[in-house]
Amino acid sequence: MKNLYDTKLKNSFYDAIIIGSGMGGLTTAVLLAKAGKKVLVLEKHYVIGGFTHTFRRKNFVWDVGVHYVGQVNLKDALLKKAFDYVSEGKLKWADMGDVYDQAIIEGVTYNFKKGYDNQIAQMIEYFPDDENAIRQYYKLLKSIAGRSIMFFSEKTMPNWLSKSIGHFLRKGFYKYSNQTTYAVLSRLTTNEKLIAVLCAQCGNYGLPPKKSSFAIHAMIVEHFLEGGNYPIGGALSIHKSLSNVIENNGGKIAIKASVKNILFDKNKAVGVEMENGDKIFGEKIISNAGASNTFNRLIIDKDKKNENTKELNKIDPSVAHVCLYVGLNASDKELNLPKHNIWHYNTYKLDDKYDLHLADKKYTSLISYFSFPSAKDPDWQKNLPDKATIQVVDSCRYSHLEKWADKPWQKRGEEYESVKLEIQNSLLEKLYEVLPQVKGRIEVCELSTPLSTAHFSNYAHGEIYGLEHSPKRFHLKQLRPRTNYKNLYLTGQDVVCVGVGAALFSGIITAVSILNRNLLWKIIRYKVPETTE
Repeated sequence: MKNLYDTKLKNSFYDAIIIGSGMGGLTTAVLLAKAGKKVLVLEKHYVIGGFTHTFRRKNFVWDVGVHYVGQVNLKDALLKKAFDYVSEGKLKWADMGDVYDQAIIEGVTYNFKKGYDNQIAQMIEYFPDDENAIRQYYKLLKSIAGRSIMFFSEKTMPNWLSKSIGHFLRKGFYKYSNQTTYAVLSRLTTNEKLIAVLCAQCGNYGLPPKKSSFAIHAMIVEHFLEGGNYPIGGALSIHKSLSNVIENNGGKIAIKASVKNILFDKNKAVGVEMENGDKIFGEKIISNAGASNTFNRLIIDKDKKNENTKELNKIDPSVAHVCLYVGLNASDKELNLPKHNIWHYNTYKLDDKYDLHLADKKYTSLISYFSFPSAKDPDWQKNLPDKATIQVVDSCRYSHLEKWADKPWQKRGEEYESVKLEIQNSLLEKLYEVLPQVKGRIEVCELSTPLSTAHFSNYAHGEIYGLEHSPKRFHLKQLRPRTNYKNLYLTGQDVVCVGVGAALFSGIITAVSILNRNLLWKIIRYKVPETTE
């Protein structure tokens, strides 16, 4: 098995040891390796990539976390340039078309069209009496995008400089991050249906309007305004292209390499101890395991834990989920499957539904999200023209399945499988409601639960978005690349926010913090080699 952990790795000293091969960890590794650093990436799972990895059943392949990415279709967008730089131009994207998201609420369909002006016009067509509110809303999204750049750029500052001037760079962002999405929107309009439609993509960050920070809502919605895109070759092309760059620059990646804890010499991180007892030493230790995992689990000294976890543990983990992976014995064209995603709700009262979902002791559907990876990827049709794939995602409380958490993966017993089958059948009913033509065409059907997420990603509650994106999250002082331990750094979605693009930027600001170099200048000036066009 390629990249399998070898105990011989402990015989070398590294400039940087990175825990976790998610997007933040791989990006950090690429940038450090390209800067001439000796890099080692350690991944617990048997595949690389975190939520950018894929898995296979028979002739079908599904991504587990990458459903679409914004802005990479824009030649001069910073995100496009950043992906080009870290993949050295190897990563290519397919446009999802004029409509990238569709919301179905109480049977009414709303399309999210590509393009700032196009989307405004479409929303005004749906809600002509609210034209002024709609225009104000989209103008506000653009405003917050600029404030977020200053907010996250400030995280690259040394702690002493942040204490001096950081407040001035953060305050514009805090003006909106301190408010809930509903608080902001309800000042623009009293039309509850309009508010629900504008928040229909809230599954992308895991909280309904009255609980989410307006900053995360604005950043995610603005990110997709110019359309959605899918990596050609599937999500695995993301981590494959970055892994190649790491290895071509002398870095190493090891799978089935579970880190037990971080090693310290007084207040200085000096290495990691593996689950098998191996100790590997390095100059810089970078955790892509999430802030909670890092401070609660990878640091075993009680005094060191308490210093960081008091405020951190007041923030709830983000939502957990179930995902139904469906393989069909017909092509996307034959089944008329779309490229755009579908968000399905049976009510406009998103917050009421969320509260019911949390309170109900049984499995209660919150939202149904449909993604069509084979339809989005032009390479799929070249290899498997008579097959298609769908993913159906819904929120699911970890507590609903927690009683089986101590059982081994795929061996949790008949009662657990019975509960899974109940959830699977519920999701299939929703799939047939939205796309009745797929009934009778299913060849493969498999459900993953929050326990699968916990098993493979080490998130204690099966959460997929790290810490929840509530207003108080953005005030956590621990969510910075530099920790209060010398040579220990964080990267990943907790440092910035949810999403593949945000995780990539977390890798950039972590590498900037370590190297003390203006990497953005290199990224902006980067030209894709002609041979990769």
